[in-house]
Amino acid sequence: MSDQPSLSKFFGFCFVTAAIILFCVFAGGYTSFYRAQNRIGAAKTYMEDGCKYRLELLPKLVEMTKNSMPQTPVSPLSQAVENATAILNQVISAKTPLETDLVKAFENSQTGLTLQIKLLFTEFEASLETASDKNLSTRFTALKNEYIPLQDHLFVTRKRYNDEVDYFIKRTLTFPSSVFAKMYGFNKINHIKISEDALLPYHMAFDSSSS
Repeated sequence: MSDQPSLSKFFGFCFVTAAIILFCVFAGGYTSFYRAQNRIGAAKTYMEDGCKYRLELLPKLVEMTKNSMPQTPVSPLSQAVENATAILNQVISAKTPLETDLVKAFENSQTGLTLQIKLLFTEFEASLETASDKNLSTRFTALKNEYIPLQDHLFVTRKRYNDEVDYFIKRTLTFPSSVFAKMYGFNKINHIKISEDALLPYHMAFDSSSS
Protein backbone atom coordinates (compact mmCIF):
# COMPACT_ATOMS: atom_id res chain seq x y z
CA MET A 1 0.00 0.00 0.00
CA SER A 2 2.85 2.36 0.82
CA ASP A 3 4.13 2.06 -2.76
CA GLN A 4 0.99 3.59 -4.28
CA PRO A 5 1.77 7.22 -3.34
CA SER A 6 5.29 6.77 -4.72
CA LEU A 7 3.95 5.37 -7.99
CA SER A 8 1.42 8.18 -8.23
CA LYS A 9 4.17 10.75 -7.75
CA PHE A 10 6.37 9.01 -10.31
CA PHE A 11 3.63 8.89 -12.97
CA GLY A 12 2.66 12.44 -12.13
CA PHE A 13 6.27 13.54 -12.59
CA CYS A 14 6.47 11.67 -15.91
CA PHE A 15 3.24 13.27 -17.09
CA VAL A 16 4.41 16.76 -16.20
CA THR A 17 7.80 16.15 -17.80
CA ALA A 18 6.20 14.83 -20.99
CA ALA A 19 3.83 17.79 -21.08
CA ILE A 20 6.73 20.23 -20.71
CA ILE A 21 8.68 18.48 -23.46
CA LEU A 22 5.70 18.52 -25.82
CA PHE A 23 5.08 22.18 -25.06
CA CYS A 24 8.72 23.01 -25.80
CA VAL A 25 8.61 21.04 -29.05
CA PHE A 26 5.43 22.69 -30.31
CA ALA A 27 6.46 26.13 -29.09
CA GLY A 28 9.87 25.67 -30.65
CA GLY A 29 8.31 24.66 -33.95
CA TYR A 30 6.24 27.83 -34.00
CA THR A 31 9.01 30.21 -32.90
CA SER A 32 11.40 28.73 -35.46
CA PHE A 33 9.04 29.69 -38.28
CA TYR A 34 8.32 33.02 -36.63
CA ARG A 35 12.03 33.83 -36.55
CA ALA A 36 12.37 32.74 -40.18
CA GLN A 37 9.56 35.15 -41.06
CA ASN A 38 11.34 37.95 -39.22
CA ARG A 39 14.60 37.23 -41.06
CA ILE A 40 12.77 37.51 -44.38
CA GLY A 41 11.33 40.83 -43.25
CA ALA A 42 14.76 42.10 -42.19
CA ALA A 43 16.29 41.00 -45.50
CA LYS A 44 13.47 42.76 -47.37
CA THR A 45 14.12 45.98 -45.47
CA TYR A 46 17.86 45.67 -46.16
CA MET A 47 17.13 45.38 -49.89
CA GLU A 48 14.65 48.28 -49.82
CA ASP A 49 17.16 50.56 -48.10
CA GLY A 50 19.72 49.86 -50.82
CA CYS A 51 17.18 50.68 -53.53
CA LYS A 52 16.23 53.91 -51.75
CA TYR A 53 19.86 54.98 -51.48
CA ARG A 54 20.40 54.38 -55.21
CA LEU A 55 17.44 56.63 -55.95
CA GLU A 56 18.93 59.30 -53.69
CA LEU A 57 22.15 59.29 -55.72
CA LEU A 58 20.44 59.84 -59.06
CA PRO A 59 19.87 63.63 -58.82
CA LYS A 60 23.67 63.99 -58.94
CA LEU A 61 23.77 62.05 -62.20
CA VAL A 62 20.89 64.04 -63.68
CA GLU A 63 22.48 67.36 -62.72
CA MET A 64 25.86 66.36 -64.14
CA THR A 65 24.20 65.24 -67.37
CA LYS A 66 22.30 68.50 -67.77
CA ASN A 67 25.41 70.60 -67.10
CA SER A 68 27.93 68.58 -69.11
CA MET A 69 25.80 67.04 -71.86
CA PRO A 70 22.75 69.28 -72.34
CA GLN A 71 22.00 67.54 -75.65
CA THR A 72 21.48 64.22 -73.85
CA PRO A 73 17.84 63.67 -72.81
CA VAL A 74 17.32 62.82 -69.15
CA SER A 75 13.57 62.28 -69.36
CA PRO A 76 13.90 58.47 -69.78
CA LEU A 77 15.90 58.31 -66.56
CA SER A 78 13.44 60.61 -64.80
CA GLN A 79 10.56 58.38 -65.88
CA ALA A 80 12.45 55.28 -64.70
CA VAL A 81 13.09 56.97 -61.35
CA GLU A 82 9.43 57.91 -60.98
CA ASN A 83 8.31 54.37 -61.78
CA ALA A 84 10.91 52.73 -59.53
CA THR A 85 10.01 55.06 -56.67
CA ALA A 86 6.29 54.32 -56.95
CA ILE A 87 6.83 50.54 -57.06
CA LEU A 88 9.38 50.62 -54.25
CA ASN A 89 6.92 52.51 -52.04
CA GLN A 90 4.36 49.75 -52.64
CA VAL A 91 6.94 47.11 -51.74
CA ILE A 92 7.90 48.96 -48.56
CA SER A 93 4.30 49.43 -47.45
CA ALA A 94 3.37 45.78 -48.05
CA LYS A 95 2.74 44.14 -44.67
CA THR A 96 2.15 40.68 -46.10
CA PRO A 97 4.31 38.55 -48.43
CA LEU A 98 4.73 40.27 -51.79
CA GLU A 99 2.23 39.32 -54.46
CA THR A 100 3.53 37.87 -57.74
CA ASP A 101 2.52 40.94 -59.76
CA LEU A 102 4.24 43.30 -57.32
CA VAL A 103 7.44 41.23 -57.35
CA LYS A 104 7.44 41.33 -61.15
CA ALA A 105 6.81 45.07 -61.19
CA PHE A 106 9.63 45.59 -58.69
CA GLU A 107 12.04 43.53 -60.81
CA ASN A 108 11.08 45.38 -64.01
CA SER A 109 11.32 48.83 -62.42
CA GLN A 110 14.74 48.16 -60.91
CA THR A 111 16.04 46.61 -64.13
CA GLY A 112 14.70 49.54 -66.16
CA LEU A 113 16.37 51.97 -63.80
CA THR A 114 19.67 50.13 -64.07
CA LEU A 115 19.45 50.24 -67.86
CA GLN A 116 18.90 54.00 -67.91
CA ILE A 117 21.84 54.57 -65.56
CA LYS A 118 24.04 52.39 -67.74
CA LEU A 119 23.01 54.30 -70.88
CA LEU A 120 24.01 57.62 -69.29
CA PHE A 121 27.29 56.13 -68.11
CA THR A 122 27.98 55.04 -71.69
CA GLU A 123 27.14 58.53 -72.98
CA PHE A 124 29.47 60.10 -70.44
CA GLU A 125 32.34 57.78 -71.25
CA ALA A 126 31.98 58.57 -74.95
CA SER A 127 31.82 62.32 -74.35
CA LEU A 128 34.95 62.31 -72.19
CA GLU A 129 37.06 61.62 -75.26
CA THR A 130 36.30 65.07 -76.63
CA ALA A 131 35.41 66.96 -73.45
CA SER A 132 37.02 70.35 -73.01
CA ASP A 133 36.37 70.32 -69.26
CA LYS A 134 39.36 68.49 -67.83
CA ASN A 135 37.69 68.11 -64.45
CA LEU A 136 34.67 66.33 -65.93
CA SER A 137 36.46 62.98 -66.02
CA THR A 138 37.38 63.29 -62.35
CA ARG A 139 33.82 64.23 -61.32
CA PHE A 140 32.28 61.48 -63.41
CA THR A 141 34.70 58.86 -62.10
CA ALA A 142 33.94 59.92 -58.52
CA LEU A 143 30.20 59.66 -59.16
CA LYS A 144 30.50 56.32 -60.92
CA ASN A 145 32.59 54.98 -58.07
CA GLU A 146 29.67 55.61 -55.74
CA TYR A 147 27.63 53.15 -57.77
CA ILE A 148 30.18 50.35 -57.70
CA PRO A 149 29.83 49.35 -54.02
CA LEU A 150 26.13 50.29 -54.04
CA GLN A 151 25.27 48.03 -56.97
CA ASP A 152 27.24 45.19 -55.41
CA HIS A 153 25.39 45.89 -52.16
CA LEU A 154 22.06 45.57 -53.97
CA PHE A 155 23.18 42.21 -55.36
CA VAL A 156 24.06 41.03 -51.85
CA THR A 157 20.72 42.21 -50.44
CA ARG A 158 18.78 40.41 -53.16
CA LYS A 159 20.76 37.22 -52.58
CA ARG A 160 20.23 37.46 -48.82
CA TYR A 161 16.48 37.90 -49.29
CA ASN A 162 16.31 34.92 -51.66
CA ASP A 163 18.36 32.77 -49.29
CA GLU A 164 15.95 33.48 -46.44
CA VAL A 165 12.95 32.73 -48.66
CA ASP A 166 14.58 29.49 -49.80
CA TYR A 167 15.18 28.47 -46.19
CA PHE A 168 11.59 29.21 -45.22
CA ILE A 169 10.16 27.27 -48.16
CA LYS A 170 12.48 24.32 -47.53
CA ARG A 171 11.29 24.10 -43.92
CA THR A 172 7.65 24.07 -44.98
CA LEU A 173 8.34 21.07 -47.23
CA THR A 174 10.82 19.04 -45.16
CA PHE A 175 9.85 16.68 -42.34
CA PRO A 176 9.55 17.20 -39.38
CA SER A 177 9.35 20.99 -39.72
CA SER A 178 6.65 20.55 -42.38
CA VAL A 179 4.36 19.16 -39.67
CA PHE A 180 4.58 22.41 -37.71
CA ALA A 181 4.21 24.41 -40.92
CA LYS A 182 0.87 22.75 -41.60
CA MET A 183 -0.17 22.91 -37.96
CA TYR A 184 0.36 26.66 -37.71
CA GLY A 185 -0.50 27.58 -41.31
CA PHE A 186 2.99 28.63 -42.38
CA ASN A 187 2.70 26.34 -45.41
CA LYS A 188 0.03 28.70 -46.76
CA ILE A 189 2.38 31.70 -46.72
CA ASN A 190 3.73 32.28 -50.23
CA HIS A 191 7.06 34.09 -50.26
CA ILE A 192 8.42 34.74 -53.76
CA LYS A 193 12.09 35.09 -54.63
CA ILE A 194 13.46 38.04 -56.61
CA SER A 195 14.69 37.07 -60.07
CA GLU A 196 18.44 36.62 -60.46
CA ASP A 197 18.24 38.96 -63.46
CA ALA A 198 17.30 41.85 -61.17
CA LEU A 199 19.76 43.79 -59.00
CA LEU A 200 22.83 42.40 -60.71
CA PRO A 201 26.35 43.05 -59.38
CA TYR A 202 28.18 46.06 -60.81
CA HIS A 203 30.37 44.17 -63.27
CA MET A 204 27.28 42.61 -64.84
CA ALA A 205 25.00 45.66 -64.61
CA PHE A 206 27.21 48.52 -65.80
CA ASP A 207 30.26 47.22 -67.61
CA SER A 208 30.20 48.21 -71.26
CA SER A 209 30.66 44.57 -72.24
CA SER A 210 27.48 43.48 -70.44
CA SER A 211 24.24 43.28 -72.41
